[in-house]
Amino acid sequence: MERFPMAHIPTISIRISRSSENRSLGILSIGDWEVPCTIGSAGLVNPRAKREGDKRTPIGIFPLRYGFFNAAALPDFPRDLTFPFVPMTADMIWEEEGRYYNRLVFARGEERSEDRLSRTRDERLFDVVIPIGYNDSAPEPGRGSALFIHAARRDMSGTAGCIGVPQEKMAEFIRRLEPGMVIDIAYADGAQERAQHPEDSLEAVRFMGLHPGPKLLVIGAVHGNEPCGPQAIERAIADCRTGNLKIRRGEVTFVPIANLKAYRQRTREGDRNLNRDLRDKPVPENYEDAIGNRICALLREHDVLLDIHSFRGEGEPFVFAGPPNNSGAIEPFRYAQPEGELAVRLGTETVIHGWLEVYDQFLKKRASLGYVNPANSEGVGTTEYMRFSGGYGVTLECGSHDDPASIEVGYSAILKVLAQLQLIDAPEPPVSARRAIHIIDVLVCEVEGDHLTGQWKTGDPVEMGQALVQKANGETIAAPRPGFIIFPNENAMPGDGLCYFGVESERMF
Repeated sequence: MERFPMAHIPTISIRISRSSENRSLGILSIGDWEVPCTIGSAGLVNPRAKREGDKRTPIGIFPLRYGFFNAAALPDFPRDLTFPFVPMTADMIWEEEGRYYNRLVFARGEERSEDRLSRTRDERLFDVVIPIGYNDSAPEPGRGSALFIHAARRDMSGTAGCIGVPQEKMAEFIRRLEPGMVIDIAYADGAQERAQHPEDSLEAVRFMGLHPGPKLLVIGAVHGNEPCGPQAIERAIADCRTGNLKIRRGEVTFVPIANLKAYRQRTREGDRNLNRDLRDKPVPENYEDAIGNRICALLREHDVLLDIHSFRGEGEPFVFAGPPNNSGAIEPFRYAQPEGELAVRLGTETVIHGWLEVYDQFLKKRASLGYVNPANSEGVGTTEYMRFSGGYGVTLECGSHDDPASIEVGYSAILKVLAQLQLIDAPEPPVSARRAIHIIDVLVCEVEGDHLTGQWKTGDPVEMGQALVQKANGETIAAPRPGFIIFPNENAMPGDGLCYFGVESERMF
């Protein structure tokens, strides 16, 4: 969002320090009057990436049109204010879903009583509320709703995305409000994010060094329910803009959100899985096809890829690498050494390889069972396309989707790959990997009732002879040798993979 001089417009300024350990604490100012304030517990967010329930506050300049007050709780609420306030009524609801998303509506009877605007819980935080004019002129479902200015908790902890003002300062705050006022929410360092219209573009941010070097591409949110990549990448972009990270050689292109449609929906896919069948499609049939065309073009322009992901459930972070050097038909490759050197230095203890060759096995098993297969290219995602187009790359699985530690894993990996490629002045990262796993087989759900015999997570070891699958007819499938469970699927349907089976790799990365 472009920022214009605000001197002629009455403005509430919210400024958040990037360097503060508490990303939900900032400063609210009106002219020369300042008080501490709180924002979303997950910090600020580019408004194009804001989504319902993410506990983040959008960056930007938004109108403040009116406010509400609880007349029963505040019988002495001043009536001589210049800013328009109206009393709340018991039937007021701020819709957070459905047909009237992000709208004030009026309930009938006891309908939706839990969403009353006049909430009485939470230390009476909502006795005075001023709606922030975000996503309300033409509300888009999923982009975020019910953002207000209201009283902060006594411990000044973060909000669900609203702005919190200390309770003891609320009386003075509301007297300083003026008609036509706006709220300007931003970082304190002046390096602001840009707002873009959702889903009609792909945002890429590039930093170029002044000396020759490789071209790195860093991608997040290929799957929309994986928020760690965007947050790690946004942090790296901010560090580059403020000079905390200095790109000396080559260039790095950051794509914080590859699949904006899925990201806004908080789903793995928009119309289909972007990380399957990734190839140029002159006649795109869906959103992911159109985005995939642009992603493929970016991949061809770069030398190295870091694709940041996360996974459901619990588990340790790991890295997916490609095959050894080969001239075979499935995935010919000649950069196994530099790719391996990168994979073992990204901060995880485990490197896994063998994906595309075992996916070919999966398709053959499905075909033998009579299931209609997708094209062989279904196994091709970002890293596979990168190798096809002449570069190399790895997929980093940072941990569980909503684990804050996953963001740190992703951010740390970005710093490590920048150092490994010498795009920044930093020593070579140490080797962190302690084991490599080669995926050699996939166990397929043949009929309804086939299921895994245990609750595993990726990387869990199994003994030779240990039962892995209980078939519907009573037979069991056991581990043929000591190995590891990869991608267990407890909800597998007939034709799906129940799990992949890996063994200790003979490769020396």
